[in-house]
Amino acid sequence: MKYDFEKILLCVKNDEQWIKKLTIGALFLIIIAFLLMLPLFSAFLFKNFVINFTLFVVFYIIAGIIGLAVNGFGLQFAHDYRLDSKASLPDWQNFWSLTFVGFKAALGSILFLLPAILLGIVSFVFEIHFKGSDFHSELFKTVYFVFNAIANIIYILYFVFYFLFCANFIKEFNLFEFLNFSSAYQLIRGNALNYLILVVIILSLNTLFNTAALLVALTIVGLILIPFVAVYIQMVSSCLIARFVQITDESKKM
Repeated sequence: MKYDFEKILLCVKNDEQWIKKLTIGALFLIIIAFLLMLPLFSAFLFKNFVINFTLFVVFYIIAGIIGLAVNGFGLQFAHDYRLDSKASLPDWQNFWSLTFVGFKAALGSILFLLPAILLGIVSFVFEIHFKGSDFHSELFKTVYFVFNAIANIIYILYFVFYFLFCANFIKEFNLFEFLNFSSAYQLIRGNALNYLILVVIILSLNTLFNTAALLVALTIVGLILIPFVAVYIQMVSSCLIARFVQITDESKKM
């Protein structure tokens, strides 16, 4: 009951077309970045607010759809890998199916984070409402501090346990698994160390990638490699999450 890191790092090679599929994912990330920058250019070309706003909405909707598909690509791979450690990467021809998986994960994540979002809104309302003479009152400072402290604690817990609820989600792609605390507890019970290892590795991989990306972002090689490596790390993270679920399943059989 442990992680085979060499096998996980090479998980994409189970698919003979892994380079092609990761490259397509990388191209999608490049398209997303391009679409997010287009409104800035349109603002210089068109002075009409209606045109600029319309283009802004259209570009961001398209970027959002592609982003959901890329996220769904990783989640689908985690689902397949959990069932079969020799699973191939998902097929991009199932674009809309992957998009739907990504959409359900995004909606489930929002539901999971909803308490922190609501607390943030309440904190903002307090700040606006008491702006002025009451803004620096002791009562306001106390209430404002409490709400922000609770919201920050929830945010931290969200990031720490998010992968646990992702592990729940990849089983059946049920968005309400992001709210199934009982099932999440069953996953982590007796496997807290394995989950800690999972979190540390994923965060370390992403920190290392972000640091390296900053160093090479202004080079041609960097611009080419960054999206490709980003998709690869997503696949490795998916394998780690899937393997964590496998470890939990194996421990229940013992």
